[in-house]
Amino acid sequence: MFSMRWALLLAICCLPPADALADEQQPAGPAELFRSRIAPLLQQSCLKCHSGDQPEGGLNLSTRAQLLKGGDSGPAVSATDVAASLLLQAVRWEGPQMPPTGRLPARDIEAIQQWIATGLEWPADLAELKSAPVRKAPEVNAETKQHWSFQPVRRPAVPAAPAWGHNEIDAFIAAGLQNRGLTPNPPADPRHLVRRAAYNVTGLPPQPQQVETFAASPTQQNWSALVEQLLHSPHYGEHWARHWLDLVRYAETNSYERDGAKPFVWRYRDYVISAFNSDLPWDRFLTEQLAGDELPDRTPDSLIATGYYRLGRWDDEPADPELAFYDDMDDIITTTGQTMLGLSINCARCHDHKIDPLPQRDYYRLLAFFRGVRRYGVRSEQSVREASITEIDRPEETSLHTAAVQRYENDLRTVEQDLLKIENQVRPDFSGVEQDDFQYAMNRVAIVEKRRGRLLSDKDVDRYRQLTSRKQQLSENRPRGIAQALCVKETPGSLPPVFVLQRGNPGSPAEQVQPGFPEVLSPPEPQLLPSHNPATSGRRLALARWITSPDNPLTARVMVNRIWQYHFGRGIVRTTSDFGFQGQPPTHPELLDWLASEFIARGWSVREMHRLIMNSAVYQFSSAANTAALEKDPLNDAFWRFEMRRLSAEEIRDSVLAASGALNLQKMFGPAVWTDIPEAVKAGQSRPGSGWGKSPPEDEFRRSIYIHIKRSLKDPLLENFDAADTDQTCPVRFVTTQPSQALGLLNSDFSQQQAARFAERLNAMNLPSDDAWLQAAFHCLLQRAAADSELRLLNDLLQQLQTQDRLSALQSRKAVCLALLNLNEFLYLD
Repeated sequence: MFSMRWALLLAICCLPPADALADEQQPAGPAELFRSRIAPLLQQSCLKCHSGDQPEGGLNLSTRAQLLKGGDSGPAVSATDVAASLLLQAVRWEGPQMPPTGRLPARDIEAIQQWIATGLEWPADLAELKSAPVRKAPEVNAETKQHWSFQPVRRPAVPAAPAWGHNEIDAFIAAGLQNRGLTPNPPADPRHLVRRAAYNVTGLPPQPQQVETFAASPTQQNWSALVEQLLHSPHYGEHWARHWLDLVRYAETNSYERDGAKPFVWRYRDYVISAFNSDLPWDRFLTEQLAGDELPDRTPDSLIATGYYRLGRWDDEPADPELAFYDDMDDIITTTGQTMLGLSINCARCHDHKIDPLPQRDYYRLLAFFRGVRRYGVRSEQSVREASITEIDRPEETSLHTAAVQRYENDLRTVEQDLLKIENQVRPDFSGVEQDDFQYAMNRVAIVEKRRGRLLSDKDVDRYRQLTSRKQQLSENRPRGIAQALCVKETPGSLPPVFVLQRGNPGSPAEQVQPGFPEVLSPPEPQLLPSHNPATSGRRLALARWITSPDNPLTARVMVNRIWQYHFGRGIVRTTSDFGFQGQPPTHPELLDWLASEFIARGWSVREMHRLIMNSAVYQFSSAANTAALEKDPLNDAFWRFEMRRLSAEEIRDSVLAASGALNLQKMFGPAVWTDIPEAVKAGQSRPGSGWGKSPPEDEFRRSIYIHIKRSLKDPLLENFDAADTDQTCPVRFVTTQPSQALGLLNSDFSQQQAARFAERLNAMNLPSDDAWLQAAFHCLLQRAAADSELRLLNDLLQQLQTQDRLSALQSRKAVCLALLNLNEFLYLD
């Protein structure tokens, strides 16, 4: 028979912490103690199972009499021997430990003990307690389908245009301002506008000629011409690709202990840059990533796009391989659902979604589209090559191409043979762990290095390092025809069935499901047609077709909201990856739907959306404060002004390099580059410096988007200034203010070196005076002239550095350049 002790354990297994139920101070009397502390505990945690006609274990806790009576094993409490009460023993974890989810705070246990010791006070008006209602997951029904984001996109009528407006966007914003009794800000200073536009589009400071041309004649026509110039810059794609890479958690290593490099993953980054620069239609962009290998007109680029599936973390030695597979699937579902649809579908993995009408069944129906996807690898690098690498760009077999391939293969074979000769000398000396680690290329140099001076000479070790570098260069620069890319592959043969997994446990399958879309969106049935690729199922293409359909209520809304966010600092829907019940509603729903319908009508062109937004008067508002408007709308929900923002981590680094003249903008694309990370930072690795090389200066000073993104080792400057978290999708970069930012910009080797370069660049202009030198510095850095007061202040600083600190004129100028690189005006956009 079910014992009293176990009944008590079940009764209190979910007791919540006291923080949710009571104030810090204990109640004054026994009755108040029961009302404020004990009754809520019983109602919320116990009475669901321990009340009614047939309570668990015979224990009914709904009345004082029933509590004293107890269950199958007797009373739950003892008024004469409080410490012997089974209830108290359980919550104290004396023997059985309850709740099993974690020990109760000490003050909760003290409250239970006090209640028992003071005679189990139970007010007459609470004679019989009722179980607290259990919150049920929202059902899919006519009511929940009415949620704003689940409705079809409908093109609304455009309100009357304001006198200050330039296009339809202004009409929608003006209507909202009028309803709130707000007056919009005037246009920003022309120089601020050019700086704003240049950074928002290219992530780089504007060219001096761009600033001077527009400042001389700030007309709407000239503004539109500037916008077009920026949108057709090759650096536009580099900047906007970074936004997408944040969303898809792009990184170039696998995380976990070894954090090995992902081969050829940089081709995916280059694909994204090219997609933005060519204005690839958004529906095609998403389709190629989800199912580029299943398209009837698949191309090398569409195969590279499927590297989307290989960007997440990879556990190469999981304790439970089947669970690891479902973890990988969950990572893909999380990223796809939040990034493309704005839904947290991943919350339905273990149970029905607690907030949105997304039953667990929908999660596994969606997973069924991805069921054929192979894991990134099993463990070895060879398994990764088999599961995730494909050849691309195979041209016709001309004699020239054949000769190039033969030379390449001969070079690679020679390098591998020379490496093997050295490895054979040291392999017998490996420990068991080293034998295991040596199968990963990233570990080999460090393991061989340990044999320097014992089994190998300095010359042998240095040659091994050089050969390893040569092999990597050959691998990343194959002749066309045998180039390789990271991609998705499917498991051969028929697909295994997909089941709803109880509590997300692969060992507890329940109902079998077929591929399907979230029911709350009233979707069509999937069109599962035979695949155009005999090696795949065709399921992913069916999913991609639905996601990118003009009838999908979410996809277009989500993307135009993101474009708006990246221009204005926040979306029309602030929760840009959550359009569900918990997300915030749009501040301007009609504008959002108008933009979404316009996006589709204009062929899903992202560039067209930029034109619309940037040519609006709203985009050109000043960021200045307005006391009256701040009182009515402190959060700027109505967009009465443009929001000031700090430059992103990448923009800061690129801008410093641009000011110093070191930034290499000529070279785009290709394998990642390494920055010079201090040895003290590398020392935090289990193998200091492992997986981090050294690039020549012309490569090291390329744009930040080309820096190698290693999950376990990040560039300190980028990390200090809030670079994206690569372990999960990153829809918004939170802007922090912390000491390491100021300390790094002032004291790091990078800042010191670039400040010296900046001073040298200015000195090379051979300007006639310190005033002219300072004016040149302001134009390079801030795209404006220095005020007289600023010139006096900086001239005084130059003099003090030379007279008081005994610095030379060159050293003083370097110190001033360092100070200028730390100006808020340099780091923030007005």
